[in-house]
Amino acid sequence: MRSVRRRRSDALAAAFAAVVLTMTHVAAEGPIPIPPDFEIPKAESSPGVVTFSHARHLPRVGTCSTCHMRDLKMKRGASGITLEGKQEGKFCGACHDGKTLVGGAPTFPIEQCDGCHK
Repeated sequence: MRSVRRRRSDALAAAFAAVVLTMTHVAAEGPIPIPPDFEIPKAESSPGVVTFSHARHLPRVGTCSTCHMRDLKMKRGASGITLEGKQEGKFCGACHDGKTLVGGAPTFPIEQCDGCHK
């Protein structure tokens, strides 16, 4: 049942993100498409692969610049994401600290590895 709810939640998040991007991120050429999900390369010490989804995050953070103007570069792989950086509150750790409220609920902390690593 949980996986059905998660798939439904993912689909709703993707649909909402598309609406948000269409309404707020219109370039001269037209709406900016949501980037596809992608895998973050697994480090040697990593417990598993991470698949990042802009469609799941965008409805929660509101705009691309929430993350991309803070710690993350627009070019994939250029940010140098590390566990140490996340634990210092950079990259994913800027929100995934177990305290930051998103939609009225705290995000899961960076120490909850299985939240992202599969």
